Amino acid sequence: MRIIEFKSTHQETIRGVLYEPMSAPPYPALIFAHGLLSEHREFGDYPEKFCARGYLVLTFDFRGHGASEGTRGLIAEDRCVEDLIHALDFIEAHPGIDNNRIVLFGHSFGGGASLCATARDARVRAVIAGATIGRLRDEIAPGEMRVYRAAMAFNEWQKRFTHKPIYLPFRVTYKDLFANSHARLNAERQGFLQRAICADSIPQLLKQDALRCARNLRVPALIVQAELDRVVKFSSTRQVFDAIPGAKEWYQVQGAGHSFATDVGNARAFDYIATWLDKQFK
Repeated sequence: MRIIEFKSTHQETIRGVLYEPMSAPPYPALIFAHGLLSEHREFGDYPEKFCARGYLVLTFDFRGHGASEGTRGLIAEDRCVEDLIHALDFIEAHPGIDNNRIVLFGHSFGGGASLCATARDARVRAVIAGATIGRLRDEIAPGEMRVYRAAMAFNEWQKRFTHKPIYLPFRVTYKDLFANSHARLNAERQGFLQRAICADSIPQLLKQDALRCARNLRVPALIVQAELDRVVKFSSTRQVFDAIPGAKEWYQVQGAGHSFATDVGNARAFDYIATWLDKQFK
């Protein structure tokens, strides 16, 4: 395990962790993509466990998140896709990689970004998307949408005078992410969730469209949803699955909340995902 860095499209430093297996190369490669206002630690021990199975694993923080540079709390689907493309560039340069076995594994907002990066970049040979929303704008109630539009207008007004965006409280809490109280407390101690979102993100988030990307997939896809997810509706993730035209598989993590990689059933979910990957590549 070693800390790594690579540059974004705008030369901001993106930081992450690279896990290199002890087995002989060439290695299949797995890149993790975290969710909205989160960071790479949300995947728990999954990176280490995949590395132990012979995968070259890269986890990193999107711009504006975790240890990476960039405006805090600023996120957009196209920015995340750009970061994933640069992550692919980084991993492709590793001397031990098998270029025919590169996988993206995204969770929540990162799941949608992974679908979009996969649809765009032929280097990706399979994709895993967990707890992924189809189109955020379709899930927002009219009253909440009015609040967001008012916030966008006020944000533009304030920037004319201060040249700085406003920040809004992030409505998702650790309690929303987990079914298990011990998992929730452990995540709170780690503190990987940001508590405010940059208002400049709102118009970009309203453009988010994982459904469009899902329709353009041409590689095998595994879509994962948690049974007790209180952040992303089952129907939204199922829409993503239904939109995929080619080889695909659905898996539901029983008893788990949104952050299933560190919640109830995480080991069982890992085994299922790892077995699915083995079927694709081994």
